[in-house]
Amino acid sequence: MKKWVKWLIAVVIIVVVAGVIIAFLNKDGKDAATNSSNNDGVETKVKQGEMKIDATATGVIAVANKATPDYEDLELQVQMDELDIPNIKVDQEVTINVAALPDRTFKGKVKQIAEQGQVQNGVSSFPVVISLDKTDGLKAGMTADASILVQEKSNAIYLPIEAVQKDDDNRYYVMLPKKDKNGKNEKKKRKS
Repeated sequence: MKKWVKWLIAVVIIVVVAGVIIAFLNKDGKDAATNSSNNDGVETKVKQGEMKIDATATGVIAVANKATPDYEDLELQVQMDELDIPNIKVDQEVTINVAALPDRTFKGKVKQIAEQGQVQNGVSSFPVVISLDKTDGLKAGMTADASILVQEKSNAIYLPIEAVQKDDDNRYYVMLPKKDKNGKNEKKKRKS
């Protein structure tokens, strides 16, 4: 598994755990923006909203039917990480950005997912073919980034990564405001 994928998963888990703790401690019903402080005393904002996680991959636009090439019928061929494959389905919508056309966004659908992955440098990826809805301006051979929504959470709580701290035992925590007996904010560590 790629190192950045492991970090992304760890950060998402930490954010979700911290968000649950913040929501539990926030009994005033103010979930739209709650204050949280980190160790250096910098005030940060926690927000509630919809969280979307996309699987992304870079690939090459190619002619769909190589036997009788029709340059109006193009598709995108990408390699998706094995961790994302269980969440990707045929006919799932895809957002496509082409490096040569930065001001345009294209739409497509997953057409085919390979049954067998390809291992390179200890990482397995699966070929995925994406059919393109409109191909105006696209040329075979252009590189493109495909983005497929693989997870969505409503009422997710976001907090800046700066709010997540690490203690001497390499455990992550978030500093949360807590009222002391006099009603003043007291910094309290909440570990996950």
